[in-house]
Amino acid sequence: MASPVLSFRVEESLAQQLDALAAATDRDRQYHLKRALLRYVEAESWHVQAIAEGIDDADAGNLTDLSEIQAKWANRGKDCADREG
Repeated sequence: MASPVLSFRVEESLAQQLDALAAATDRDRQYHLKRALLRYVEAESWHVQAIAEGIDDADAGNLTDLSEIQAKWANRGKDCADREG
């Protein structure tokens, strides 16, 4: 099965940086673009999945009271200040 072809425009300076990276690593543009796109898609997919899970938890009633969260962060701030002082 043939791989799909993606095409998009970038600023000239970014293309030049990509070319410099490709030359320095003895790899082609495609190698670096595939790696960058894979990393980006993995990171964004994880984030979207985490949000969906959070929404599912909220819909199921698995919530934490706001005052508990505020107290937790207030304690963290106090602990940091105590370590610095």
